Amino acid sequence: MFKTILVSYDGSDHAQNAFDAAAAIAKSFGAQLHVAHTPQVDTPPIVIGSFVAGLEVPPSAAQIAEAGAHLAEEIGRRAKDAGVEIAQTHLGRGDPANFTLSVAQQTNADLIVMGRRGLGALGALALGSVSQAVSHGAKCACMTVI
Repeated sequence: MFKTILVSYDGSDHAQNAFDAAAAIAKSFGAQLHVAHTPQVDTPPIVIGSFVAGLEVPPSAAQIAEAGAHLAEEIGRRAKDAGVEIAQTHLGRGDPANFTLSVAQQTNADLIVMGRRGLGALGALALGSVSQAVSHGAKCACMTVI
């Protein structure tokens, strides 16, 4: 049924649960397991009088490389514990939902698994959640995990 599974991973508790669910599904179907991660840099608020805004600073190449190394270590342990191998880890920049959808298309994923809530809860209030955007834009099955 599933040949290629993509996990959108940000390190949150829900993403860890999503990875565990995706690993179990991949193991039972013999599917390839891919991981998509878009490092997000903390954006401290800027306060000018009563105006509050977040300063969006895209991550540098060094920050992406550091996040990728940390992610590979963390995911590697989880994969080993689950008895599965990661086919590929995809690191991107910018909007996590768009990157996840792009990787899903590139890998011909037939299932995207993601946490219902991630690390960007504050941003989700203003912009909408990643899981919601991926679910609306995906051309394959999506599963959200709490």
